[in-house]
Amino acid sequence: MFIKKLANPFQKALIDKSLCVGCTHPLSRAYRLGAISPSKDLVQCKCKRRYIFDRELSTYRRATFEEEILFLEAKKK
Repeated sequence: MFIKKLANPFQKALIDKSLCVGCTHPLSRAYRLGAISPSKDLVQCKCKRRYIFDRELSTYRRATFEEEILFLEAKKK
């Protein structure tokens, strides 16, 4: 619990700067896996962490497990 409270501000600052929270690689260079919706893309960093890129706001956030599952199921069809 304490570690999460300590790590969250650092992770938020990295994501605000469009950097991966694991390897600090620029997310603008991340591999685009595909569109989740008309305005959102699923991207994957070189360290395999996945993020959602919102094209309207030009922001990144960590992808939830449910979003990853929905994307994979849609891709199978």
